[in-house]
Amino acid sequence: MGVAGGEVIVTALTHRGAIRPANEDSVVMGALTVASANMTSPVRCVLPVSEPVILAVADGIGGQAAGEIASEHAVHRMAEMGPRLNTNEEVAQLLTHIDEEIKDHASQHPEFSGMGTTVAGVLLNNDGNFWFNVGDSRTYRLEGRRLRQLSEDDSPALPPSEDGRPVTTNFITQSLGGSSGGTMVPHVGRDEAADPSAWLMCSDGLSDLVLLEEMERIIAEAGSDEAAVHALWQAAMGAGGKDNISILLARRR
Repeated sequence: MGVAGGEVIVTALTHRGAIRPANEDSVVMGALTVASANMTSPVRCVLPVSEPVILAVADGIGGQAAGEIASEHAVHRMAEMGPRLNTNEEVAQLLTHIDEEIKDHASQHPEFSGMGTTVAGVLLNNDGNFWFNVGDSRTYRLEGRRLRQLSEDDSPALPPSEDGRPVTTNFITQSLGGSSGGTMVPHVGRDEAADPSAWLMCSDGLSDLVLLEEMERIIAEAGSDEAAVHALWQAAMGAGGKDNISILLARRR
């Protein structure tokens, strides 16, 4: 269970990577949103949890313009509605509404057909902490030197390569918006760990390229959260930077 009030310290970076011409990722930190940015240094903000606070990364899909629009819409809606959210059911309802809104926009603008976005994040309020995701962006809880994944990947599991590195795919089974058939069902759950708690949220531009053990080592050995987030970004860039990279490191106290 969470504790009433308190604050959350968030360190964030979002970048287009080494290959993509633009950044289709967006992030939300309470009332703050960042979209289409190309940051090379993290930003740090301290947010009071006197009202519910939502933190998330969104990875746009469907081509440059369409992906940017979808992810930016998602984070703007989360920033708008976050202070009103109190339960995992309300988080799921908001994600369902965003999914419908993106699909409706695409239906009215044929050039944006297939636009969508993944999302992964946490909601912090007086009743506790909740995690959520749609797609393959991830939320981890930081437990000492270890990262425990809370989110559930909406992508097929593939066996690792011969060198032990994860084999990744661009295919996801659902997103907010997007062209996949069927009903979107968000993953939402309560984080049962007691506060103070810490989380890492990232798009697959980090988790596809940097091994979990390497991410754990970087965070453990960094002298600050700013140094950790910058080093995580550098590790993804050093591994090819083939996708947009977004990272949020948050600590509730």
